[in-house]
Amino acid sequence: MAVSVAKTETEEAKFISSQLTSNEQKPPHCDPGETEKHRIAAAIAFVTIMIVVGLPLWWKTTEVYRVWLPYSRIEALNDLDIQMELKLFIVVSDEVRGAQLSNDLQKLFNDSVMFRVNISVENVRGLDNVVTLADLESKFVKSVRTGEIILLQVPDSSLLSYNKILVGPKRIIYFTPDTEASRLYEVLQKWWLREASLTRMMNAMITPTEVDQDVSGRRRVPAAKEYDILVTAINPDPEKLDLKWDLAKTVQDFLEPFLSKLSSLAAYRVKSQWLYFVSLEVHPKLVTQTATMGQHYALAEELLPHIITPLEKKLASHISQNRCLNFVVYVPPCSTAPLHIYKKQGKRAAVTMDAFLSPRWGGIIIHNPPSDVCSNGSLVEPLEVHVDSPAIVGIIFEQLRLLLGIPKHEEIQQVAFISGARHHHISEWELDFLFRVRTLEQLTSAKITLLSLSQLLGEISNIVINDDVGKSIYEAVDQVENVVKLLKVGLLEDAFTASKKAFLSSESAFTNPSLLALLYFPDDQKYAVYIPLFLPVMIPVFMSLKNIYRFFKKSKQDEKLKGE
Repeated sequence: MAVSVAKTETEEAKFISSQLTSNEQKPPHCDPGETEKHRIAAAIAFVTIMIVVGLPLWWKTTEVYRVWLPYSRIEALNDLDIQMELKLFIVVSDEVRGAQLSNDLQKLFNDSVMFRVNISVENVRGLDNVVTLADLESKFVKSVRTGEIILLQVPDSSLLSYNKILVGPKRIIYFTPDTEASRLYEVLQKWWLREASLTRMMNAMITPTEVDQDVSGRRRVPAAKEYDILVTAINPDPEKLDLKWDLAKTVQDFLEPFLSKLSSLAAYRVKSQWLYFVSLEVHPKLVTQTATMGQHYALAEELLPHIITPLEKKLASHISQNRCLNFVVYVPPCSTAPLHIYKKQGKRAAVTMDAFLSPRWGGIIIHNPPSDVCSNGSLVEPLEVHVDSPAIVGIIFEQLRLLLGIPKHEEIQQVAFISGARHHHISEWELDFLFRVRTLEQLTSAKITLLSLSQLLGEISNIVINDDVGKSIYEAVDQVENVVKLLKVGLLEDAFTASKKAFLSSESAFTNPSLLALLYFPDDQKYAVYIPLFLPVMIPVFMSLKNIYRFFKKSKQDEKLKGE
């Protein structure tokens, strides 16, 4: 019995094992068509995710942040028509005379490209009873805004001291009853407006290789938000020369009141310093006694540029980011005194005090010690030298006027200035001219900067344009357009303020450090970095496109056969 039970269990085990083997060899029934569909669906899902989601997401996360800029408005700035309204008030006693002057001046200004004249004629009575120009001005002259001009006819030609036209420190031109309109127009163009110089300045800024600045433009310092005025007194040998000069008080009493009148144009900071044991590093030539002067030393005009370069290193004028104007007063020692500047023709450059001007840099004044002081040098040392402050300040004023852009006015026959009107001061109409110069200079500079920046950012799409840069550009564009509108209605001071904002905003955008920040990859580097990462993943996806194409093509063929 035991043997039969064991045999039965063994047969049962063999039966179960055979059943399992047969099940493994015959899997459950599967539809090949359904499997192919699932595989194609998975491939389509992979391709869709990769192309529709992956690529846009990668492109978005690797793109450079750029604020949208008004490219069309910036491009339109190149075609802006800049015209300035000029308001003229003609004050006469004869209505017919006023109408005739108005018509003649209107015809003369028709040839002007930059100025559009707006003339008002005022006929007043009582001019014949006026004795002085002061009475004439106080009784018949009203206050005018910046840029406006009054043409005031005097009743008697003797008031102008045998001149046809007289120009004062205010915005008034006095003229005699027989003065022609062409003479008034000549004075306006050559002294007050200087349209040719303004036009040349703008053209030279736009096309510097084709047009050059005039003499005034080459001397004038470029526009800036703030300037430093540095007055330096140099004593090359303090052991032998004792200079008696309160430099700080001179600067405070003379320069600061003058510069306060220019505060509406820019901010000015006045500084002063003393330098000792500093020489000009040139060797003047000894000139023997002549018929007009005794023995002296001559400094050739061609040597003057070689003085500035070594001297500038010792002035410490670059400790500030502001543009600096240097005025150096050099007192030569008795061993090289008196020292005079000679022109190339062998003539002295000055009669009273020797000085020279360096465009856009400043000026140097040579103050020779008195001859009697140097003759007593063997008796007493150090020698006391009292500096002539009024003479030095007068030269600094003249040099500063040229550097700011106030040119020397050419002579016009029978046209003169009122006595003392230009002595160490700046007249109101000269200030108006500076407003026009600075307005057009800052406007043109802002336009050039915006156009260059727009071209740069348009050509190089990988430069970051952050919100600060975008805000500055929008501000500059708005202010440039505003300047043109203000000039057309004659609001010169408001136009200057707007041009200053446009200039500063455009410079701020152009020099923003974020434009050069390495916050991005150029396109070629972007592809070089990411393609080796994405290519191994993309190859199977692209290969599956072939299978998807075959599947749909076969499905269409099967449907076509079934239909037949």
